[in-house]
Amino acid sequence: MIQTKIFDSLTLIKPDSCPPSNETLNFSLFRNEPFSFQMAYKLYDSPDEQKTSEEVHFFIRIESDLNISTYHVGNVPIIHSFSKITPKTPHGMYPDILFPKKTNPELKKEIIHNGIGYRYIELGEKISLRAYNDSWNTVWFTVNEQSIPCRAGMHKIKIELFDIGYNKMSEAELTLEIIDALLPEQSLVYTNWFHNDCLADYYGLEMFSDEYFKVMADFLAPAVKNGMNMVLLPAFTPPLDTSIGEERMTVQLVDIEFDGQNYSFDFSLMKKYIEVCKSVGLKYFEHSHFFTQWGAAHAPKIIATVSGKKQKIFGWETDASGEEYVKFLRSYIPKVKELLKNEGLLETTLFHISDEPSEKHLDTYKKSLSNIEDLLSDCLVGDALSDYKYYESGLVKTPIARTHKVMDFVGKCDNLWVYYTGGECYNGLSNRLIELPRERNRMMGTQLYSFNAKGFLHWGYNFYYGRHCHGLYNPMVDPYCGFPNAGTTYSVYPDINRKPLQSIHQKIFAEGLIDMRALQLLEQLAGRKVCDELIENHLGIPDAYNTPDAPEKLIKFRLALNDKIKKYLKEE
Repeated sequence: MIQTKIFDSLTLIKPDSCPPSNETLNFSLFRNEPFSFQMAYKLYDSPDEQKTSEEVHFFIRIESDLNISTYHVGNVPIIHSFSKITPKTPHGMYPDILFPKKTNPELKKEIIHNGIGYRYIELGEKISLRAYNDSWNTVWFTVNEQSIPCRAGMHKIKIELFDIGYNKMSEAELTLEIIDALLPEQSLVYTNWFHNDCLADYYGLEMFSDEYFKVMADFLAPAVKNGMNMVLLPAFTPPLDTSIGEERMTVQLVDIEFDGQNYSFDFSLMKKYIEVCKSVGLKYFEHSHFFTQWGAAHAPKIIATVSGKKQKIFGWETDASGEEYVKFLRSYIPKVKELLKNEGLLETTLFHISDEPSEKHLDTYKKSLSNIEDLLSDCLVGDALSDYKYYESGLVKTPIARTHKVMDFVGKCDNLWVYYTGGECYNGLSNRLIELPRERNRMMGTQLYSFNAKGFLHWGYNFYYGRHCHGLYNPMVDPYCGFPNAGTTYSVYPDINRKPLQSIHQKIFAEGLIDMRALQLLEQLAGRKVCDELIENHLGIPDAYNTPDAPEKLIKFRLALNDKIKKYLKEE
């Protein structure tokens, strides 16, 4: 016999533990909204006390008029709990990897042998799985993953389990209400830094070859599916997470020639890169940083053709305000702006100066910026930072505030962006770490709405190196990838077939973005005050350190939000 339980997406189901099922699950969503839920299953002894085998092969069949993507959930080892996380996370196997399970739509009918004779069965689409008697496994379902508007009304989802003789073993049902309204398009600009060198290194691909671009497009597609709409444009090798004096693999989209006096630029490769990104649905771009991380003291690694030979012309040995580098930037910036304008992207491209400057870097940052500031006066320019002085002094026009300091900026900035690393995971702060409760991950969407944030940035979409790019890791085996927090460096897992595997922590963050859009829909119907009151009544006063302490709180909030929208839709 197989026991099954249906859960919302926020419930944690580990191989060694599964909470009691909720018999009164009620969900509602909008016509263009993706929606995920889970089915936990385990082999158990039958009522006649006959012992089951240790494992059994079975099939599931899904009956629904909705489009449903199905995934088997894989687990990763959590062997370290960061000391800042309270309560401390127990060690063990945690669910996160989403392995797609393909159905076989052609098997509508099949003749099978049941040990006695042959019979004809109406099979439908089937998905093959295995159940074990000593551990819980999970199937993850995402309804309307492509966000294509579907029919409003009540929709029943029936999941049936069959043994290999196609005898029914168990079944589960779920009813979804699809509200007759569409969520507004995502207004938040959302980026995770895409690391081209990690992708090329992991699969042994030639950088920017045709084969590389194909794999790159495959990796970016699920990012767009889960709300990401901006991507890093590596004009020069991004000077990120690199120890002083060390180099990352060359990743440079601009072909440069230097004749001893002047610089010339070929943007053909950059245009191709932009084309590939657009083809999967990305709309915004961010230019790689003009100066090194943590201080803006040096130039990034830049390669140029000099006297017919490619060579490094700038790098760690280059002073950020050195005469030749300033001359180079003042030649380059007008040209790249011209390209972006011709591509219709100048107004939707974010330029970076230096990543994560601190208070001690104020003078260096100011000096580096001053040499090119006039060239960027009509552009969107911003950096990830924690110190309010950078915005207060006017140095950074678009501050990307770290969550543990974001309240210094809230209410004082009309163009606020937000970011976090893996370190902001204490005292209730939202984060996407695998070991953190999922409601704290999803809560970021509601917080971004409350903060009036215009954008969100994270530094790792596919960073499979260790700290400072030392070592190449397989996050399926080591989800820490050389860092103290599991899941902070990546949103997708690299599969052996050069395809990305989505993660649960990626899906949960995307659900938060959908919550934000639902709040924006309510604001359109009833005004901001109604939204603010709803958030306070269910979740408390908005604050970066205020996240729900149980998944039920966020689920109830979202249902209440949907009910409010339905009420105002009827009054229209």
